[in-house]
Amino acid sequence: MPIVQISRIQHRRGKKTDLPQLAAGELGWSIDEQKLYIGNGTVADGAPAVGNTEIMTAGSSSFTTSLSHTYKGYLGDSTPIVTGATGDVSRTVQKRLDDYVSVKDFGAVGDDSTADVVAIQRAIDELYSDVIDQDDVRSRRTLFFPAGTYKINASITIPPYAHLVGEGPDKTIIKNSASAPALVTEDDDGQVYGNIGDSGATTPTQIQISNMTIRTTVAYGALSIDNATKVFVNNVKFHGSYVSGGTDSANSKGVSVRSTTALPCANIVFDQCQFTGFARLVDMSYDVTNVRFTNCDFSTAYYGALLGAEMDGSTNGLTKGPRDIQFSGSSWSTIGQQAIWVKPAAGADAGTGARNVISYGNWYAESVANNFDGVQSIAEVPVIQFDNDECTSTLDFFERTSQRDTDFGDSTDPSNAPPEVQGIGSHTKAVKQITLTDNTSSATDTGIYLPGFTDKGVRITYKMNRGAKYRTGVFTISSAGELCTFNDDFEETSDVGTTLSAITSDGDSTAGNDTIRVKFVTTSDSSTAVTMEYQIEILV
Repeated sequence: MPIVQISRIQHRRGKKTDLPQLAAGELGWSIDEQKLYIGNGTVADGAPAVGNTEIMTAGSSSFTTSLSHTYKGYLGDSTPIVTGATGDVSRTVQKRLDDYVSVKDFGAVGDDSTADVVAIQRAIDELYSDVIDQDDVRSRRTLFFPAGTYKINASITIPPYAHLVGEGPDKTIIKNSASAPALVTEDDDGQVYGNIGDSGATTPTQIQISNMTIRTTVAYGALSIDNATKVFVNNVKFHGSYVSGGTDSANSKGVSVRSTTALPCANIVFDQCQFTGFARLVDMSYDVTNVRFTNCDFSTAYYGALLGAEMDGSTNGLTKGPRDIQFSGSSWSTIGQQAIWVKPAAGADAGTGARNVISYGNWYAESVANNFDGVQSIAEVPVIQFDNDECTSTLDFFERTSQRDTDFGDSTDPSNAPPEVQGIGSHTKAVKQITLTDNTSSATDTGIYLPGFTDKGVRITYKMNRGAKYRTGVFTISSAGELCTFNDDFEETSDVGTTLSAITSDGDSTAGNDTIRVKFVTTSDSSTAVTMEYQIEILV
């Protein structure tokens, strides 16, 4: 049935300048501005003020002038919060929303299909590198990456004061397909390594990256920290394309650090990060000081942390090498070669190169440093190798130690695995307690088995008690290959009746891979066993 117009309802209409005072509830339409108004009514009728109130339409002004926001607190109007000195502070919704900046505001999509590198770089540049705003701290807003996969095909450059935040690893993913690192630091003039700091530019500093995955689909790095100071990386997963059993590749680096002699890197922290799928999870040869890795996970690599491999003592930025590098509270697994290797400087003067490297309270799986061949493989190398001065391993746990103890303890196919820690440094183990059986007349294993791979100096600080008899002492061992000498220096309240000794044992007939075995003899003492608590320190 056709529609037949039988009536028409129209309201006041015309140009905005001709719109009169509307009666209470009366509508008026501004034809020229495409805006709708309603009359307030009179004060006598209860209106707060005489006038016309705009009704939001598609033609209304932006949030800047149309809507306002006042913070009410968790309980809202039920428990009023006064936000100003004399009353509430009201802000436009536009300003309220501008407190929060998303890469999607700049055109990034995050659909694992669209090329997002231009949009992401535009967001970073506008917030942190714009020549007008770079010195105004108000422009340095946190840049948020909502969950999604952001494909890039070129490096994203990170200027000073950048703060990039995602929704968590494997939620927010930056996926790089370029033959270059995914993220690279730059100065505030957009200059990268080799030119950073030229013409008085501010060097990279106060950079934060958190709660995301940086994924590389080719054999290149995830993050290159160049000439930067005060860099904090938290809860970031660095995920490369390397698979277990692969060979080394100098380009496949999870994180690398580069300096020049004039602008060394310093004060860098990685906390609660994951490193997986790179030939070298961490690669540092350049002059850098004070780098911390705490509560991290390292897995699936040829090398774990390779320190000083390219340092030569003469090339710009490679004159001193990395110093004061610490790994603590972290786990390491499925790494073909050394988890941490402090390499000597090639052709450099003595005293140069990576040094003061500390491993503290880390966990090293038996799948580390075995060339992916199993814990008893003859291709094994030390889990940690210190080839320069001032390095320590303290209170680390090695599954290799447990495997050695198990092998010798049950006398089945004992292995002489290379040492947990080797080179120039010390290895301090946690305190343990054992029981030495009463009336053991022949030398018997204590259950303390130590690597004798190369020259070792072993110091075992211990205490014994046997009923009311007490002893404290230091048992020292000097070992070189198959040779082993020892000394027991102690004080006791009365004769504990225990004698300690040490030998080397070639359990698997592999030349050079000897194991130190600490043994004991006890006298008969009313069936009272000896309780021994001990801590081992090895000069490796």
